[in-house]
Amino acid sequence: MQVKYRRILLKLSGEALMGENSFGISTTVIDFVATEIKAVVALGVETG
Repeated sequence: MQVKYRRILLKLSGEALMGENSFGISTTVIDFVATEIKAVVALGVETG
């Protein structure tokens, strides 16, 4: 697969990681984000 960018910078806020919870970090959201990042890295994209 051809990627558009070779490098990306991720900015994740605590609010985005809350998911449906009223406070704290959702493990479901963390698992999803980690899976997506892993897939991007597997394509050869540098992440920071």
